[in-house]
Amino acid sequence: MVARRDGSEAYERALTKERLQSIRQLAKFRIIAVSLMLALLVAAELWVPGWIGPMETVAVYWVLALVLYVGIRSSKSTWIARVNTLSLPLVDMPMLFLAYISNMLALHAAGFGDEVAAFGRSGGMFYVLFVFLASFSLSARQTYIAAAVAAVCECLIMYFSAPDPIFMLITAVAMGLAATLGNLASRRSLRLVDAVTSEEIRRERLGRYFPPQVAEHIETSGESLSAGENREVTILFCDIRDFTSLSEDLDSQTVVSLLNDFHTRMVDRIFANGGTLDKFIGDGIMAYFGAPVPQSDHAERAVRCGLAMQQAIADLNEQRLSSGEPPLRMGIGIHTGVVILGDIGAPTRRDFTAIGGPVNVAARMEELTKERGVPILISEDTRQRLGSRFRVTPSAPAKLRGLRGEIACYVPED
Repeated sequence: MVARRDGSEAYERALTKERLQSIRQLAKFRIIAVSLMLALLVAAELWVPGWIGPMETVAVYWVLALVLYVGIRSSKSTWIARVNTLSLPLVDMPMLFLAYISNMLALHAAGFGDEVAAFGRSGGMFYVLFVFLASFSLSARQTYIAAAVAAVCECLIMYFSAPDPIFMLITAVAMGLAATLGNLASRRSLRLVDAVTSEEIRRERLGRYFPPQVAEHIETSGESLSAGENREVTILFCDIRDFTSLSEDLDSQTVVSLLNDFHTRMVDRIFANGGTLDKFIGDGIMAYFGAPVPQSDHAERAVRCGLAMQQAIADLNEQRLSSGEPPLRMGIGIHTGVVILGDIGAPTRRDFTAIGGPVNVAARMEELTKERGVPILISEDTRQRLGSRFRVTPSAPAKLRGLRGEIACYVPED
């Protein structure tokens, strides 16, 4: 499943959280049930003077239940959860066994010998309940351990009250069936946790890279992002100029805060124009338009986004200047071409990204803006797809690093 393959840690966290919640509910149920049992025994002793019954055993049981309840409520530790998971076969069932034995001895001492056998057989329903409660641990091993302990305890109770091999065999089978049914319910819970975790991971990834409308389209259409494909897109690179020298005079918290503010403003503009966030590159950003959802006007969207991003940094600089901080300068390079799109990376970490020559061209165009002293440069391939929607001013052709020949460059205007 997706959660197991790409988000095993998230799956384990969700499963641990679900188990911890179930164990807390079990601890709460235990303290309430034992408190009621203790109250009934106190009332019985007041009603029937001289009656002893399992009072001392239940009192010890209540203390143990209180310790387990306080421990699980006040701690988030996983080992506390594991201890409470084992409390059913190691605490509840033995204490119930001792309470039954004490009560049968009291009945026998009071002259109710005929009722002892019936009382011993009645314990089976309580042990079946315990087995079902054990299934809430979402562990088949724990459930079968609980079933085995339950069968032994109930058979011992019947052995001391009125030995009946047939009924003891039926009891053992009943405990096994209870464990099997409980584990079936546990598996359904595990599948639900797995499915929910997978869906959360998918939505988180979509929301991280794609604008809301694109993410919604992918989610509703069920499109897969794993297969590679060739697609014509328009790539945009942006980068803060001289950020390294600027950050040398700032403390780490200020640098992180500045970058977060910058990236937030830029990503808002990318998403507003239907672009896809590919990655953050330090103080820079790579984005593209026209994928994963096709956009016939991807070049126009990219140029419009670049202009909006320059306006966004101008707004940011107004705030910085009013605070006595130096302004930021940013260069943007835009190029259109056919790239390879796909979910690329290791099994434990993948990113939906674009690779190919056009990506390198867009990155070199962004570097060229610093040399030319212009805010945005677009390539000839991008200009041809703009039509007359934007005015462009030719810039001198450039020989880009790693590319043969020169490439025509233009400065777009709103």
